[in-house]
Amino acid sequence: MKKLIFPICLLLVVTGCGPRLIYPHLDWLIPFYVDNYISLNREQSSLLEKRLLQVLDWHCRTQLPVYAQSLRELAKDLENPRQPVSYKKFEYYSNQFMTHWRELSKKIGPEVADILATATDEQIAELLQNIEKRNDEFKSEYVDIPLEKLEKKRKERMAKDLNQWISSLKPEQKQLVSDWSEQILPMAADGLRFREGVLTEFQNLLTRRKQNPHFKEAFASLLDNLDQLRAADYQQKIDYNTDLTFKLLMKIDRSLNTTQRTYLLKHIGSLAADFDKLSCDPAQIKPME
Repeated sequence: MKKLIFPICLLLVVTGCGPRLIYPHLDWLIPFYVDNYISLNREQSSLLEKRLLQVLDWHCRTQLPVYAQSLRELAKDLENPRQPVSYKKFEYYSNQFMTHWRELSKKIGPEVADILATATDEQIAELLQNIEKRNDEFKSEYVDIPLEKLEKKRKERMAKDLNQWISSLKPEQKQLVSDWSEQILPMAADGLRFREGVLTEFQNLLTRRKQNPHFKEAFASLLDNLDQLRAADYQQKIDYNTDLTFKLLMKIDRSLNTTQRTYLLKHIGSLAADFDKLSCDPAQIKPME
């Protein structure tokens, strides 16, 4: 179910084409994405468009300036190589960006609930089937493969992410990534069980939506508290891997040469400037034709 609201968050993350190219088109990109999960009728599509424009209005006026400020704070902490970023600072920024995500989730949850409250049983069955299909794809890609291959993919993904932020990695930085990847605890199977558990919870809620006078509140609450559905051992693995990742980032920060640090600060500054420019007046968001 989180898949229905994830596109905004995903599309705001630094991508190959950047937020300035994507954000102005979210009014049609998100409905296109949603259509991969559930086929809406004309009235529902109209409601989605109306609510989406309201959310985008709120988001670009109130949230994008906050994102820009967070990025500038991060850049300031990264400026001086003689004062490397501490573990607590990386933890702080991680929590800060997670708070941004939760704010978005809280805003969109009730809007999604309003649309799903009007869905037919056939539409709900289609939605659940498509989410289950994505879970099967996740299983094929991350669970049903040898751990060696999974570790290789993880290492390549981290190296690619770092390349995007600091340009080409030095040999010693590649080794840091390799060491990190070898220490990471595999948790794809745990993640799959979590996804399946989330699907079951939403299925139970959605199938009783017509009988539950508090469906919308229950839906938004469940969406906002998905972390509580994690098994204790799964959360422990997440915490352990997060700790390793913060320590990797600390080592990477300390290993940056002048060129890499300049590249990083320019990239962060450019992203912050993009968010500034995308902060909008409601009149700038046009309904879909």
